[in-house]
Amino acid sequence: MSSGRSIPTLDRISDLPDSILCHILSFLPTKFAATTTVLSKRWKPVWLSVLTLTFDYQSFNDFHTFREFVYSIMFSLRDKKTSIQSFTLTLGRSSHFKQREFNRIFKFVMQRGVKNLDFNMSNKPRCIKLPLGILDCKKLRVLKLENVKMWDFGRMDFPCLQTLHLKSVDFKSPNYFVKFLYGCPILEDLNAKSRITPKSIDLMENLNALPNLVNVRICSNKDIPMTLICKARILHIEQIWEMTWKPLSMFHNLTHMELTFYHNLLKRECRSLIEILPHFLSLQHFKIRLIFMNSLGATYICSECLKVSANSTIAPECLSSQLKTLSIQCSTDSEDINSCEFEFVKYIMQHSKVLETVRVKSTCLEKNRMLMKLSSCTRSSATCRLLFG
Repeated sequence: MSSGRSIPTLDRISDLPDSILCHILSFLPTKFAATTTVLSKRWKPVWLSVLTLTFDYQSFNDFHTFREFVYSIMFSLRDKKTSIQSFTLTLGRSSHFKQREFNRIFKFVMQRGVKNLDFNMSNKPRCIKLPLGILDCKKLRVLKLENVKMWDFGRMDFPCLQTLHLKSVDFKSPNYFVKFLYGCPILEDLNAKSRITPKSIDLMENLNALPNLVNVRICSNKDIPMTLICKARILHIEQIWEMTWKPLSMFHNLTHMELTFYHNLLKRECRSLIEILPHFLSLQHFKIRLIFMNSLGATYICSECLKVSANSTIAPECLSSQLKTLSIQCSTDSEDINSCEFEFVKYIMQHSKVLETVRVKSTCLEKNRMLMKLSSCTRSSATCRLLFG
């Protein structure tokens, strides 16, 4: 029988300490964190102490409203002594911050000890010039830049930076790209898809590798100074032209490698993957994707990267004792490519003594015939499984 008395509703979340509430709000864009002020008086001051600021122009109706919101949060409402650990600024096509406004915003952020910085200009029609003050931000651990211009800059110092993501970053020359990386002495995670003005690189000789690299992902239509990244353990390269791989250092630590080739119709110098395998002594997992761009209807496609020469009799060390998985994906009906693909996979199976899995994904018209031929090939590893699709 009901007593008629209502049971009070407990607001357990509001009873949490400010530090925990701030941590919860740090996962929301700042615009939505600000709306928590309508919940109760308890919430009104909390969002202004959040250590993460995320401003995204796309969540506002117009640039004027967005600009006023950014300025009020950063320069008026927040306590000037409150630190900022993470800062994200994403702008759209219609956002019109002036260069001096960018400089002011990032100066303010850097003075408050920012550790994670994400400057995303992906929807802007032109590159934005990066405020050079960012290059001397000694507390940064994570830096992500998209659609910004990195031209003339002098000294830079990122002694704590561990993660660097560069997408559509415009460097004046390869020298500046190398100079940028050398400012990150303990870098562990590098993801670079940058535009580099085609000039000769003066720093290619005697480059020292970045010693702490773990994960490297690079997409470029230029040759890469491989010496810089030869300490990496995981390497993913997307290459528009055939890779010359010159000069190529020894990769003693590399266990995972994924190569994606976007071949076009122009024949360029290319080294076979069989030829470069001796440089990857510890390679255990190898994935290859070949994507062909043949929109003009031409039939010629280079197949040099998969070629196995007649004198390829001595197996590289990684095949003899390390390689466990091979995955190859090829999308073309070119007879040259299909033949080279078959010979390449056959070579790997015949020389890899600890191979566990070979996965082949092909769209060629003779796919079934090729798969039957591969199934009958000799395998050095008794435990090797051949998978299709």
